[in-house]
Order: sequence, then structure tokens, then C-alpha cells
Amino acid sequence: MKQLCSFSTVEDFWRYFNHIPKPADIFFDGDSRKRIGPTNKIVEEYSLFKKGVEPEWADPANATGGEWFCRQYLDGDVLNLCWQNLVLGLVGETIEDGVSGGEGLRSYINGCRVVDKGKSYPMFRLELWISTKNPDIKEKIRAKLMEVLTEGTPSTRKRPTKVEWKDHS
Repeated sequence: MKQLCSFSTVEDFWRYFNHIPKPADIFFDGDSRKRIGPTNKIVEEYSLFKKGVEPEWADPANATGGEWFCRQYLDGDVLNLCWQNLVLGLVGETIEDGVSGGEGLRSYINGCRVVDKGKSYPMFRLELWISTKNPDIKEKIRAKLMEVLTEGTPSTRKRPTKVEWKDHS
């Protein structure tokens, strides 16, 4: 794992996001894994997490919760769009909308990842990590995730995305 950047403003976010290669530009495309940088590294995942939270199950912020994930074949443009939607859903706080009682989901969402799972064909896993197993909160987050994830994808890709839950403990 290597931290590429840190940001605290929307301007800083866009400054970095616009210059980091998109997942489809570096992940397995059905033919090969791409190598980047002076050391020809293979990149297998991108993560975006709150400052101080590691994208590891053992991190105290993650150990009490789990993750919503979907694993599926996505062509390059759709992969990039789904990743962008997921990232913007976190940064723009769209996914955290909708919790009753005035308490936002922000305190529960720790981060997200996109993982290259391709071996003989392009397969990717999109994950949203949260710090709770509370069924009501989990369901509200899942519903918003489903809404946000495929926004703007071609109508041929609008089929329901299967999102599954995995506990971190």
C-alpha cells in the first residue's frame, strides 16, 4: 500500500483525482496487467479512506463493521464511471444522506476501494467500508449505494447490481 495523496478541500480532491490514472487505464483489460511508474509496478487496487483509517479489516474503525461490495465484469468506461460515482458519493456525501433522526451516515462510512480481480477476463470488486453492523443503517447505506453506483451508466448496464455484505470480524 502506498498513499498517493491527502486532501481536505474539494479543490485539492479534484487536483489529485484528475491526475491519477483511471482504474481501466491500469487494471487488467482481458489481455494484460499494465505496469506503471519507474519501477513498473502492477496496481491491483485503489482506496479512498478517511484520514487515519487504513483499508484493512484490523483497523479499529473497520473492525466493528463490514463492507458492501459488488463483484462483476465491467468494461473500461463503465468501470471508470462506477468508481467515479462511488468516490463522488463519499466526497460529496451523497451516500450518507437519508438517515433519520438528523444523524448522517458520515460517521459510519470509512472509505471505498476498487480491486482488480481479473485473471482471464476483466473482473472488478467495488467496496464501501462502514464501521457498523446496525441493520437499519446498513440497509440505508446499501440503498443509497445502489442508487449512486450506476448513475449515468448506459441503459444496457442498468440491470440491478448485486451488492453483498461481508462482516470484518
